Amino acid sequence: MSETQSHLRESTTNTFIAWIVMILGCIAGLTFIVLFGQIEVRNENLDIVQVWSGKIIAVGLGIIMNGLLFGYLLLKVSSILQYYEQRKITNIAD
Repeated sequence: MSETQSHLRESTTNTFIAWIVMILGCIAGLTFIVLFGQIEVRNENLDIVQVWSGKIIAVGLGIIMNGLLFGYLLLKVSSILQYYEQRKITNIAD
């Protein structure tokens, strides 16, 4: 096995994908909040003002939490894969 193939394992690839999912989830949630978070409402003088919508911010936070949760689960799968890869290497060495 060459040197590059020994470092490229399923657990390493899965860890990389998990971190990408978590980062993209945070970026997507923050982008959603910034783009759609402010709404226009009328105040007491019937002027149109922009305020932050609590519902839109909650949805954006949900997007962030969803990305973090899915990334965390992928990291757990990665740790299980790493355990079995190490176990396989030790069994081959014995």
